[in-house]
Amino acid sequence: MFKKSKLPILKKFYIYSLDNIYILNVILTPLSLIYLLINFIKKYFFSNNKLNKIPVIVIGNLTVGGTGKTSLVIWLCNYLSSRKYNIGVISGGYKTINENKLEIVDKNSLVKDVGDEAILISNKTNCIVCKCKNRKKAYEYLVNNYELDLIISDDGLIHYKLNRDLNIVIVKENKPFGNGLLLPAGPLRELPYVLSKYDSIIFNKSKYSKLPGFYYDINEVTSFSDKSKINISDLSGTTIHLVTAIANPEFLINNLKRLNIDLITHIYPDHQLLLPEDFKFDDNYKILMTEKDFVKCSNYAIEKAYYMPTKIMVDNDIKIMLNDKISNLLKV
Repeated sequence: MFKKSKLPILKKFYIYSLDNIYILNVILTPLSLIYLLINFIKKYFFSNNKLNKIPVIVIGNLTVGGTGKTSLVIWLCNYLSSRKYNIGVISGGYKTINENKLEIVDKNSLVKDVGDEAILISNKTNCIVCKCKNRKKAYEYLVNNYELDLIISDDGLIHYKLNRDLNIVIVKENKPFGNGLLLPAGPLRELPYVLSKYDSIIFNKSKYSKLPGFYYDINEVTSFSDKSKINISDLSGTTIHLVTAIANPEFLINNLKRLNIDLITHIYPDHQLLLPEDFKFDDNYKILMTEKDFVKCSNYAIEKAYYMPTKIMVDNDIKIMLNDKISNLLKV
């Protein structure tokens, strides 16, 4: 069985947190200064400013993981495909066996080879998905082998060797910058002031928030066994096992608790592969996970298991803004 994430335990005992400042956060602060220096050197001395043959959109965030980048990539791919554009996607393949190996995702691809995000994007769109940690290499392969109108990079704000024509930064509505410290003392990849230098800021928000952005449509869950759907409100008042290996699962946990669902949480590190043993419990409670988790274990025979489909609702103002910016890129 894979090890569960240690972050909840460290936070529980006030040792380390990405949202607060505890003793280990303070100890790690000197390393954050080194990280800042390295990132500065990469950004200002090793950036690629060569004009792209095919426009590139980077969808990223200032913090590590968990802001909904892949969900927005999927939505944008489908939105643009519906307008008859041919889209290629670059996925970094984080925690795969060989992150630097370039692979085009197909129906036979395995999570261990291309990553859960790449498979999820491929399953949910009709786009070409290329997995490679070296995003510049992936871009060049897509340009030379496919007739594309646009290439979207899932994450990659600080991968400066890939030039980009449009940067979209996703910011969480609650505690958008965590404890405000840079890696590894905090969750920040860059200092918040750089937001003013990016093209578009989109909030991952709650349903009734007035902020410009998107929210997750969590109305239904899908059965592992027969793909039937039930309304998530049917889980209200019940106890379920939440098994997940996503970054920052707190947002999901809080949403489920608002539905009066009693959760038994089993939290694993982001992108962690899951084994059948991770779903064996000594009770009859239902099991719930995200669709990103589901792609890692879709072949497992797990009883009473459900997943939440990846579906977001995007504000009309955001649609108009993105349409204008992308149309300008494509000279439409």
